[in-house]
Amino acid sequence: MKKIKYTLISLAIAIGLKACWVKNDNQIALKGTFLNESYLNHASHASDTLLSAIPFYCTELVFDHPDSVLVRNGVEEYALKYEIHQDSCFVKNAYQHQGKLRDLVLILTSDTSFVALEQEFTGQSQPASFRKTSIFKGFEYGLNNATLAGKYALVDAHTQKEVVVTFTADGRIVGLPTYQKFAVCYSGDCVSEPLEASNVIMLENAQKEVEFAVWRFDKSTKRLTISKLAKPQPDIKGERAIQSTLLEAGKIS
Repeated sequence: MKKIKYTLISLAIAIGLKACWVKNDNQIALKGTFLNESYLNHASHASDTLLSAIPFYCTELVFDHPDSVLVRNGVEEYALKYEIHQDSCFVKNAYQHQGKLRDLVLILTSDTSFVALEQEFTGQSQPASFRKTSIFKGFEYGLNNATLAGKYALVDAHTQKEVVVTFTADGRIVGLPTYQKFAVCYSGDCVSEPLEASNVIMLENAQKEVEFAVWRFDKSTKRLTISKLAKPQPDIKGERAIQSTLLEAGKIS
């Protein structure tokens, strides 16, 4: 009888351990870079949306360590501790609400996507969706894709011939001698450069000099307009009026 009793006890322990192992095996693990898809979806409607007015907690979450996540928001980046319990991830002390530090809760749908319950921070009614991306295609790549990336046709002012200019998702400008690179501004000091609230782009020439400009894409006509800003005033940050049109082109693909 004792032998049977010990066998049953051993069997029960083995079943219990197996259940624990299965539970641990099924727990979702996060690894890699996750982009704020909700922000990018809003940004794709930038013809009638100010990028700087879209509320968000962060643009990227990078899980490159087993117990800490790198948080990026376009201005700064910092590491926070996190814990995963079943299908929820708790990013510890992520933000303040009513004077108290709060955890950012992520509801895990798979190892490639989750929903961030950031409404308390953003004041929005809906959470933000995040999806895993390649390390070579970070948030700025996704933002360029959602806004300006594509081929445009314009008429050269000197030759009166049609020229094709390409804005690539990785931030290059091909076919425009004046500028070689661009970056879409969505947070930080650059958004306050224009006198009137507008979407801002940073243009870089061959000498790596950066110029701020205002851009607008009209979805109905598929036309992109980039406007030059007045020169900055001494001791005054921003408040620069639109001065002239730098580029006006129709999107062809």
